[in-house]
Amino acid sequence: MRPTLVRLVRVLPRSQVDPALRPVPAPIRSDAPRPSLIEILQKRQEEAGADFPSNIRIEALEAKTALRGLPREARKTLAAMLKEH
Repeated sequence: MRPTLVRLVRVLPRSQVDPALRPVPAPIRSDAPRPSLIEILQKRQEEAGADFPSNIRIEALEAKTALRGLPREARKTLAAMLKEH
């Protein structure tokens, strides 16, 4: 007889599972500062040293004044593209 998913898996109701055995996810603090993607990549680059791929270039936007000379619509589009989520 071949094992099937129905024979291998059994779904239990939560009431039958001991609360001590249920994994509790770690709380996510919204007030704690999280590093940006650029900061994470720069840290990886420093840790890797010469082993970091040379074709990956990390550049942070110097200031908002860099977009000052552009037309208004282009600024909005570029600012939305550069914004981290």
